Amino acid sequence: MKIKQKAVFFGVGAMGGALLEGWIASKMMAPSSVTAIDVDIEKCKKFAKRFKINAGGDPSKVLKDAGIILLAVKPQQMKELLNTLGPSFPAKALVVSVAAGVSTSQIEKRLPQGCPVVRVMPNTPALLGAGMAAVAGGSRAKAPQVKLVLSLFAAVGKSVQVTDEQMDMVTAVSGSGPAYIFHMIEAMVEAGIKGGLSPETSHLLVSQTVFGAARMVLDSGKTPAELRVLVTSPGGTTQAALEVMAEKGFKETIHQAIEAAARRGGDLRKGND
Repeated sequence: MKIKQKAVFFGVGAMGGALLEGWIASKMMAPSSVTAIDVDIEKCKKFAKRFKINAGGDPSKVLKDAGIILLAVKPQQMKELLNTLGPSFPAKALVVSVAAGVSTSQIEKRLPQGCPVVRVMPNTPALLGAGMAAVAGGSRAKAPQVKLVLSLFAAVGKSVQVTDEQMDMVTAVSGSGPAYIFHMIEAMVEAGIKGGLSPETSHLLVSQTVFGAARMVLDSGKTPAELRVLVTSPGGTTQAALEVMAEKGFKETIHQAIEAAARRGGDLRKGND
């Protein structure tokens, strides 16, 4: 489903840039229909030149006739942006926010009456067409509009519909999730190097192992627990490693980390009231 409406992007940082690049690559959006606005004017110009989109200009004029408006600014910048430009948003424009910790109701109250809002929590693998996005419609968003956003994000990975109330946990699990995996890969690569492997060999071994393990979880039809048991021989090397992880509180640490991320989402939301 190609998006034919005029699209305005606020923010072309890591997430906004990844999404826009992915949508242009998948031909979901025509570069000529996209205008990007970012506080970093030079970065925005370079991005625009690279992808042949429009850049900058008077935001109030750029917003005129916009069909889709993507809000990809930092949560701390959202309140100021909407207080300043929210009244200029076309009432019929579909507003899509990917900001963590900012609810649909907080966005709606700063926009013209009737302006529909859909909140999304994507992640950066969208750049490779392997993203995961959770989509929640606000009180003004109709089912076809939510379906459109689900299709848009499915073009750069997978998408699933959730409620706005679930978004803090979604953010903690999948929005921030790639960073947890990258951190684990870092640690495993370092351990391999410490054990005598070259950096290149250790990096390849670990990266392909993580990729393959994820594929097995997605494609095998077995649960992660079942797959873990299949590769854990009694008294073997895997069991020895897992026993150390259990002793060090591996699962508890992961649970606590995700809970901390979810709480932070709640804190960010309070700052946008």
